[in-house]
Amino acid sequence: MNAILKQLTEIEADLKKPFPTRDINKICEDLRTEFLNLSREVDFYEDFRYYCVNIAGTLSYVLGDKTNQIPQGQIDMLYKSFFEYHYQYEFFEDRIANYNHFFQEYKTFEQARKLLLQLLSNDYFPLNRPQKTFFISELLPIDSESNLLPELHTNGKRSN
Repeated sequence: MNAILKQLTEIEADLKKPFPTRDINKICEDLRTEFLNLSREVDFYEDFRYYCVNIAGTLSYVLGDKTNQIPQGQIDMLYKSFFEYHYQYEFFEDRIANYNHFFQEYKTFEQARKLLLQLLSNDYFPLNRPQKTFFISELLPIDSESNLLPELHTNGKRSN
């Protein structure tokens, strides 16, 4: 079994621990002034929950041997940590260790995120990156004299 896959299997149970709601509420209370300066659309609880769900969901695809079904947007989210993706919260990134349950959850999900990226990036599980877009002129020969595709020389009739 792939060493990364084995680590992900072991970490799966840790991702199912209770959500750190109390710590999130405490963070919001302790940093109330900073949070009030953010846009009204910002919801720290929901942003962190979505971050965790994305990682746990991606892991379920991997452990269910369905990596080819992982939505591209879900994979794309793995390229950034919570604080990189939600930069508006960077004002307390250096203080998260003060909130033990939240900090432990964050570290566990970060570890899973990084392992998933490693696993999905290697040759065994290649990432679902979009293929190169080809222009029709790259795929079909062009008549060098007229710069037209052969099929277009005489009203759609092939000229040889």
